[in-house]
Amino acid sequence: MAKYQLLKLRRLQAEAEPVTEVNIIPVIDISLVLLVILFVTAPLLSYPNHPVILPKASLPPVEDQSLVVTYTKDGRIALRAVDVGWDRLEPALKVELSKSPSVVVLLRVDESVPYKIVQRLLAAAKRAGAREIAMATEPAKK
Repeated sequence: MAKYQLLKLRRLQAEAEPVTEVNIIPVIDISLVLLVILFVTAPLLSYPNHPVILPKASLPPVEDQSLVVTYTKDGRIALRAVDVGWDRLEPALKVELSKSPSVVVLLRVDESVPYKIVQRLLAAAKRAGAREIAMATEPAKK
């Protein structure tokens, strides 16, 4: 008899309905965390990790969009964060400048590099079609 009473109780209880909807809140949370990680790491990827000692200057830094060309004291050249050689520098600059012609080409050159190398970099940027070229410096210590 106890068996029949349990069956009666089971019929009276409402069955749990299966969850057929996606809970969107965790998806939004994860998306926002990934977006924050992207925003934090993107500026770190814009400059190459080549060690460069920049010359000192007393002008305030400019926060414009720029196309960065780095030349290290051991002779490595990088456009943005990608290593390029002398033969690929000008074509790569042309491609980047064709995307946005008003961008400033920023030359990050180690202070121990001879000026003839800087002249060569300037000439390559001009031949590639750069309208504005700037030299990167470090603020002078007061």
